[in-house]
Amino acid sequence: MDLDGRRVRTHLESGLDRLGVRSRLRRLYWALEVPSVLYRLSPRETIVHEIDGHRVEFPTTAKWQYERFRFMHPEYELFEELSEELAAGDVFYDIGAHLGWHAVVAAAVVPNVTVEAFEPHPAAAAGLREVVAATGHDIRVHEIALDETNGTAEFTAEPTPAARLSTAQPEALHSTIEVETATGDHLVNDSVIEPPDIIKIDAEGADAAVLRGLEATIDAYEPRVIYCEIHVDGEEIREFLTASGYEYEPVFSSRPVLRATPA
Repeated sequence: MDLDGRRVRTHLESGLDRLGVRSRLRRLYWALEVPSVLYRLSPRETIVHEIDGHRVEFPTTAKWQYERFRFMHPEYELFEELSEELAAGDVFYDIGAHLGWHAVVAAAVVPNVTVEAFEPHPAAAAGLREVVAATGHDIRVHEIALDETNGTAEFTAEPTPAARLSTAQPEALHSTIEVETATGDHLVNDSVIEPPDIIKIDAEGADAAVLRGLEATIDAYEPRVIYCEIHVDGEEIREFLTASGYEYEPVFSSRPVLRATPA
């Protein structure tokens, strides 16, 4: 039986917290470059995580893949929900895909799901394409930031999971690159993407702007579920969902995520 790294890590961290040694061991962990050692010792080219009875495979050939995918993602509960909500033939938007956790899960747990993954940072998008190629799933990668306007915008230069548009949060970015922006409505109207059945949004503070850029599409096609992570624009997100005829509730997750469905 495969061990679930997420659960093992949670129990281990809780025990170390009780002993009061977690912070010291964390510093030692990084000082000794333990992830690099584990990667060199690991013979695997892939790792398999179980999601709601489905075996979902991720590549671990490169060191960054090993570090990203060796433990289960904190949003395991959201993955289980996706497994239950998605149906064959659905169109799933992964907005803020980064390296592909949600996109790969969506493509793996149900057959014939169209996955549209949006990742504006060139380096992260390149990594996402590597992951997609390794898994063999039919995931379309769009190197673009969904927003409420079409054009270009400044974006965090470092391709971290917290990378964002400069307008997404009040704190200024120290180093930026320019990325392409587009509204979801524009892409749907131009038949670049199909209308969505399920949407996941994690845009690091630009989440309400993403929704505003999808307003006509949401009004016309009424996606079955919208998952939206809350960063700094929670009030705007809730107002938009209510005005669009959706009711919402928090998802049991390690992060503040709303699950919205038509009222």
